[in-house]
Amino acid sequence: MINKEDLLSQLADNVKLLRQDLNWTQEYLAEVSDLSPRQISRVENLENEPSLDVVCAIASAFNLHPSKLYEPIFFDSKIEQLNHIFPSIREMELLAKEEGIKDIFQDNGGKLLQVLLVTGLKDLPGREGNDAVDANGYEYELKSLNANLVKGFSTHHHMNPKIISKYREVDWVFAVYKDIELQEIWLLTPEDLEFYYDKWTRQWHDRGGKDINNPKIPLTYVQDNGTLVYEKSDDGDLYFADILDFT
Repeated sequence: MINKEDLLSQLADNVKLLRQDLNWTQEYLAEVSDLSPRQISRVENLENEPSLDVVCAIASAFNLHPSKLYEPIFFDSKIEQLNHIFPSIREMELLAKEEGIKDIFQDNGGKLLQVLLVTGLKDLPGREGNDAVDANGYEYELKSLNANLVKGFSTHHHMNPKIISKYREVDWVFAVYKDIELQEIWLLTPEDLEFYYDKWTRQWHDRGGKDINNPKIPLTYVQDNGTLVYEKSDDGDLYFADILDFT
C-alpha cells in the first residue's frame, strides 16, 4: 500500500532528477517557479511536507500536471516503463469494449511493441510482414493472435513458392495474446514448419499456380511443435526473455 511517506519520497526524487536532467540548479528552479532556493531544498531533502501551492509551482516550471510529480517518471528499462503505464491501457481497453471495439491493438503495433521489448528483437521497418532481427543479425518472422477472437495465425495473403522460400530461411516468433495481455511467445524453426511449407507448395501447384489467400497456422500446432520462450508472469508484468537464449 502506498503511504504519504512514499509519495513524498517520490516527489523529492522526481524534483531532483527532473532538475538535474535539465541541468538546472536549485536556484534556477526556484527562480522559474517563483519560490525560494530554500523551499526547493526542503522538497528535495524531505525536510517538510510541501504545500499544494509549492507543488503546483514546481510542476508548472517543469510543464507537468502536479499529480505526475508523485508518480515514477524515470525508469531503468522500457519494460519497467511499459509495466507502469499498462494499467491505463487496460482502462482504455474497457472503454473500447463499451463502444463495441474488441481489440484496441488490432493493427498490431501495440502487440509488436511488447514482443520486441520482451525478446530483445529489433523491428525491420518497411519489410513484408513484421520481420525483426536479433543482436547477431538473424532475422525472424513475427506473428501474433488474440486467442479470445481467433485460433489460428495469419500468414500471407498471396502465399506462393517465392514467399514460402523466404519463410524457409528464418525462424518464426508466435505471440499469443488474450485481448491486450501477452500470454505466451513460441519459437518455431523452419524444420518445425516444414509440414505447412510442403502443404502450401502442393496446394499452390494443385491450384494451377494460383496464390493461396492467407492460410492459417493453428495455435494448437504452434504450442505442440514450438519452443516456449515466454509465459505470462503471475502478476501480469512483462519481463525480459532474450530470444538468443533459445536459438
